[in-house]
Amino acid sequence: MSVFDPTFNVIYVRVVQGCNLDCTHCFTLGNRDPIKVTEFELIEGYLKAIKENVDPQKATFYIHGGETFLAPLDFLAKVNRCIRETFPDTKIDIVPQTNLTYKVDDEFIQFIKDEYRSTIGVSWDADIRFTTINQEHRFFRNLRKLIDAGIKVHIAITAQRHLLRYDPITVAQMFDGVDSIDFELLTAFDDKSRDLKPNNVAWSEWLDKLTDYYQHNETSWCLPQVDLFTKSIRDNKIYDCKCNCCDQRTFTLNPDGTVGLCPDRTYIEPLATVESIQRDWASFEEKATEVITEKVVQSHLHEMCYSCEHYDVCGGNCEYDLFDDTEECPLSRKVVTRVRNNIETFSRLYDEKAKINLTELREDYHEQ
Repeated sequence: MSVFDPTFNVIYVRVVQGCNLDCTHCFTLGNRDPIKVTEFELIEGYLKAIKENVDPQKATFYIHGGETFLAPLDFLAKVNRCIRETFPDTKIDIVPQTNLTYKVDDEFIQFIKDEYRSTIGVSWDADIRFTTINQEHRFFRNLRKLIDAGIKVHIAITAQRHLLRYDPITVAQMFDGVDSIDFELLTAFDDKSRDLKPNNVAWSEWLDKLTDYYQHNETSWCLPQVDLFTKSIRDNKIYDCKCNCCDQRTFTLNPDGTVGLCPDRTYIEPLATVESIQRDWASFEEKATEVITEKVVQSHLHEMCYSCEHYDVCGGNCEYDLFDDTEECPLSRKVVTRVRNNIETFSRLYDEKAKINLTELREDYHEQ
């Protein structure tokens, strides 16, 4: 039996090395990396190997970098066409990821409409992304252009200490018109990124204020992290989101032709090459099994999880190093309590927003 689950796969295609920014928390070298577009033959071989050996039933393809749109639009269109032709029977979505700090014009907007079903993923982070005020101004001008043009924008924000200096409602209002605002737990891989870790009590208070706003106000956006709690409560099922789970469904291609599982780890420690997975997929699976097994062995619940009243909702899904010496967890027990105590309201929001806005929940998922 394969270690990889074909029910739903997440497939990262890094189409370009290098970026126009140098964000503190990024696992790549940002603008210190030379700009290099991935060879098309590598992308083609990577996709064919996944099709032949996994054959996903449903998949989201993230077009990634570096900064994705440093690659020419005609090259991106060629990549998209290759994905569709390689996976004709798979329910797919293709979503580009971007920092949105470049020229956005009518041609770009039409390209997003034609190639990506008017959907784009955009990252923003407080005080660790932009080095000049002009970059930030350009970001929000571009964001408004996309929203006004009817593009479905999904915002990803890292939960880090600088964010907590901002009022959560003000942050949400800055993104009025987007389809979702997702808060990603920090991945710490060096001293600079570890220094960004928020105090868990302060983070919990911050997120709960935003969740309260979501509960009581009409918004264009949903909150995927909160919606996942709602789904877990409604379905009476824990949705595992630890790395060992993601590694069983996720693949990443680096611009140099190396291949791995988790996008963060693959940049640093790839497991194979495109050539090797085409020639010997079994060896790649064997290496992947070792990675997944090691994570299972090394992972353990924090002491707080054993006595938590919400263990049946989250299953202790936070990585151990995200905890601190407070009595609060990284996912916020306060927020889960709010959702449980108001499950009818959050269930309605899930049906009205999350099931419509989120790529993985939409009923019209199939691109073909």
